[in-house]
Amino acid sequence: MSELKINENGTPYLEIPWNLKRNGARVQVIVPGMEIEDFKNEPLAQAIIKGHQYARLMESGKYDTVLQLAQALKCDRSAVARTLALVNLCPEVVKAVFKGTAPESLTLKKVFYGFPDDWEEQKRVLGLE
Repeated sequence: MSELKINENGTPYLEIPWNLKRNGARVQVIVPGMEIEDFKNEPLAQAIIKGHQYARLMESGKYDTVLQLAQALKCDRSAVARTLALVNLCPEVVKAVFKGTAPESLTLKKVFYGFPDDWEEQKRVLGLE
């Protein structure tokens, strides 16, 4: 679950726990100086956070299938699956979204149409290179 934290200098930052599919390592995506309120009207940022929240529910064993999770959330299974897929976005894409430096063409609609598994290809296709 994403969490708003305050560092030792009093600067807020958003911390998103993240399991990397490539090597199974757990990392944190930290976006300094951002507050949750900054993303109220940002659908892609909200969906990325939601995707990580859904993934944690699945990893915890609370739900065994996407269908079970979708039923619990009272959402369409395909919408939950598309949101879960956002955990596979490369760190550079996620950072660009949360820093506000992502190209305007990088929208929730665009990533919901799918994106490559390869992180270098993702950056190219999603307009970061």
